[in-house]
Amino acid sequence: MSEIRLRFETNEEGFDNDYKDIIRAFHPYVELDDESKNFIRLDLIDNGNNNYTTKIKLEINCLERYENQFNLEEYNSTLAIKSLKKRYSKVFLYDVLSKITGVKLPYGSLTGIRPTKLYHDVEASGIDADDYFENRLRVSKEKTKLISMICKNQEGIYAKDAKYVDVFVNIPICVTRCSYCSFISAELRCVKKLICPYTDMVLKELDMTKRIVKEKGFVVKSVYIGGGTPTSIDDENFEKIVSAANFNVSEYTVEAGRPDTITKEKLDIMARNGVTRISINPQSFNQATLDLIGRKHSVDDIYAVYKMAREYDFDINMDLIAMLPGETFEDFKNSVDKAIELDPENITVHTLALKRGSKLHETNYDNASENIPSKMVDYAMNAIMNAGYEPYYMYKQKHMSGNLENVGYCKKGKACIYNIDIMEETTSIIANGAGAISKKLDIEKDQISRLPEAKGLEVFLQREQEILDSKYNFFI
Repeated sequence: MSEIRLRFETNEEGFDNDYKDIIRAFHPYVELDDESKNFIRLDLIDNGNNNYTTKIKLEINCLERYENQFNLEEYNSTLAIKSLKKRYSKVFLYDVLSKITGVKLPYGSLTGIRPTKLYHDVEASGIDADDYFENRLRVSKEKTKLISMICKNQEGIYAKDAKYVDVFVNIPICVTRCSYCSFISAELRCVKKLICPYTDMVLKELDMTKRIVKEKGFVVKSVYIGGGTPTSIDDENFEKIVSAANFNVSEYTVEAGRPDTITKEKLDIMARNGVTRISINPQSFNQATLDLIGRKHSVDDIYAVYKMAREYDFDINMDLIAMLPGETFEDFKNSVDKAIELDPENITVHTLALKRGSKLHETNYDNASENIPSKMVDYAMNAIMNAGYEPYYMYKQKHMSGNLENVGYCKKGKACIYNIDIMEETTSIIANGAGAISKKLDIEKDQISRLPEAKGLEVFLQREQEILDSKYNFFI
């Protein structure tokens, strides 16, 4: 079908971006255009007693009107009513767009990044979550089954408990910037002079983190050092951070990531400082793809580093990305098969998301395809599960190929605690480093407060005392 260009209007300004997320999810079939003569207007009308009418006026060649009513009188929480108003009016907008395009999206009206968190919440309310996802939210049977499977596989780890925290450390530095990357991450050559002061500041933050843990009586569940690529920095500063972040927990992850940054010295540092889990992320086993996306390492490097890491007692995760530029289904299939052959404890399959700030977005790379993304993701799921892995966490992002998802797979008993905690938002997180976001969970109110830190390294370093004081006041 040809693309529909339209402008969008609504009387619900607070939900405007959420409604637009639904429309964007239909890309490339629908494109938002403020100048278009075609328009769609959604009005949400309060009829009193928490009864609402959703009206849509649609002009695409001819004028049509749609109307739907729903009642939320059984809900007495203002927050719950607002959330459900948004959810059900989004379902209605989805239904109308699905009707005019003839397209059904795999996740239906869901545009949030945490489908499994919602599934857990629906189950906890006593509602049949499978039925709710399929029939109320329009999620496909296949994706509902995947979500349900992931939630079941989280049993024994998924738990809300105010006494637990996770510790996150951000090292937003990479040797080079990959073309798909939209993270606030600096290239090493540009920030070398800042590495030492940055390390010193992170050490001060970790001291504050330990003070908070002690004063509040928190129990640290897991530690995760991410980025960027933490192993990009020199050995001395790397060891200072890794040593200071050792809370003697059973799961301590360092997202080493790029094979061109992993050396025997880095592996030795992690081994003697309590690290239990690392990432070695190929993204692809196709050399032409690695060259195109700016990875600056070879396929042989992946194998060499993996073999070297296997001399240590680390659990290893490997990331792959579906729909990288220039890749065919066979290219991606080859990468999945190669990762399975290496037999890591975890394999994470990402679907390419075109984010603002990435080089691919700037070059207008088209990651939208009607069939290939689903074919890739379905192959990965079946092949990886047939190899004995199970899906254990999921998240979605905006502008993903095929409106699909990212899924982490693990061998039995090898699920990453931190990944589950952060995706399901069951645990407070004390975050350290530029661009990091601490999260404080209030179980009684079912609310999460967030404390973001300055993103750029220079700004972060300029706000030392402010950052330390804010972190202490946020948690104490």
